Amino acid sequence: MKRTCLYLIVCFLLFGCKDTTYRSSVPAYPVGMRINILAEYPHFQPTATGEYLVFEQPRYPTEAVGYAGLLIFIAMDAQYHAYDLACPRCLDREEGVEMDGMFAVCPLCGEMYDLSFGLAVPTKGIAREALKQYTANYNNGYLTITSN
Repeated sequence: MKRTCLYLIVCFLLFGCKDTTYRSSVPAYPVGMRINILAEYPHFQPTATGEYLVFEQPRYPTEAVGYAGLLIFIAMDAQYHAYDLACPRCLDREEGVEMDGMFAVCPLCGEMYDLSFGLAVPTKGIAREALKQYTANYNNGYLTITSN
């Protein structure tokens, strides 16, 4: 009985631990941007659901915009969300997703990513994963985008 219990405990410890770290197919590239929302983009407030900014290149030498560029979106939860412009199926750095209402659309494969709730999930079933998401923090008028 003790041996069976010990065996079960060891099995749970060995097989119960699972690596749940999300790994995107989009390559890991540096991401770092700080935007003075009040001064640079006064219309881009959390109440502006559906508004977005696209940065295909860094504005300053100290900034980094990820693999294919940054898409910053205000979802229906009135929060800022940041994504890489690269479609995780196509992985093209030159042809990033394009906005169409609350959807980001890949011009190469046609996949549509629903951004309305901030999840960027594929809707057509062509791609198997969501757009690569970055951390967006808003504090005292500044929006800071960093890699996860």
